[in-house]
Amino acid sequence: MKTLCLIFLFIPFYLLGQEVYYSPLTETYPNIYRSEFKLVDRRIVFEPNDVTIVTETNQGKDIEVLNIQENQVLEDRLTLICETRSKRKITIVFPKEQEEFLYLDYYYRSPTTNEEVQIRIHLEEMQVGTEDQVKIGNG
Repeated sequence: MKTLCLIFLFIPFYLLGQEVYYSPLTETYPNIYRSEFKLVDRRIVFEPNDVTIVTETNQGKDIEVLNIQENQVLEDRLTLICETRSKRKITIVFPKEQEEFLYLDYYYRSPTTNEEVQIRIHLEEMQVGTEDQVKIGNG
């Protein structure tokens, strides 16, 4: 069943080239009693080897490209082990197989305290079709 989940999740990457999700809401520390919610416009683009997160900020767009190093299924959840261009490790964890794909959890180590930080990116819509593809690249 875990293998089947991986196949269904990654088939669209290879057929369509990319999947694009929109996220207007970010939750910090979702497993602690007092979570904080922030309105943050993000676009998450999943491609066969990369995940690109485009965040709208007051200064413009912040683009983070994560190279997928490894994927694994732990406790019925797909986990992507990624690395930024500056070699920082990021982990993206998807909901359990039986849950709807309404969020993803994003983990990283704080550069100042080395504490693991978790944010939950709530997903609202998916763009499908080649006319909706987002062109992100070097050039």
